[in-house]
Amino acid sequence: MENLEKLLEVAKMAALAGGQVLKENFGKIKLENIEEKGEKDFVSYVDKTSEERIKELILKFFPDHEVVGEERGKEGKESPYKWFIDPLDGTKNYIKGFPIFAVSVGLVKENEPIVGAVYLPYFDTLYWASKGRGAYKNGERISVKERGELKHAAVVYGFPSRSRRDISLYLNVFKEVFYEVGSVRRPGAAAVDICMLAEGIFDGMMEFEMKPWDITAGLVILKEAGGFYTLKGDPFGISDIIAGNRMLHDFILKVVNKYMNNEST
Repeated sequence: MENLEKLLEVAKMAALAGGQVLKENFGKIKLENIEEKGEKDFVSYVDKTSEERIKELILKFFPDHEVVGEERGKEGKESPYKWFIDPLDGTKNYIKGFPIFAVSVGLVKENEPIVGAVYLPYFDTLYWASKGRGAYKNGERISVKERGELKHAAVVYGFPSRSRRDISLYLNVFKEVFYEVGSVRRPGAAAVDICMLAEGIFDGMMEFEMKPWDITAGLVILKEAGGFYTLKGDPFGISDIIAGNRMLHDFILKVVNKYMNNEST
């Protein structure tokens, strides 16, 4: 039987280790240090260094585990325990000096997310959760909030600037949700969005074409905070996430299905 306490402690340590790299370099990246790994998709030495620190720490404690990072892919051994790490979620925000960015460290066992830690270096805020043990922000228990009417709800959204779909699909979903809820926000870092949903800042979430390192840690935190989510697509490839308290989850899912039920990522 796995030691959830140890697994969680390592996840937290790894998130903080990666976050230290982000702290040290925030506001210091020059244009010539930024690479374009794909259309409108950027990476810097900060992402790579953060990932190296995180992987090194996890494999030190769990050499028999598999670790999958956004920048350098898989390391370690084939294992039922697989870590998904995003060393810098919100790279564009980070490069521009916008302080909404995070390190995300999530663990799945046999395809079930069981441990997650998300660290926001600029705010020195650490979210964490493990299966069956609740969700926390800097040691304080957090939970999703139930607001009784759509007009009072806040929804966070995101869709990629290099979309695989016709962007009109996303705009149609956005428009219908926008007209019904109180506010819609776009911070630009999925891991942060999920954690803020988990603590009740947001009530619903719709983000598209996500990768597992974007959301694995956040899914554990959200579930343990009492939230609901649906993944459409491949949770270990590319998927859409619809999430929130019960009312917002169901409302957003209905809208997404209306426009995108016959689509795939």
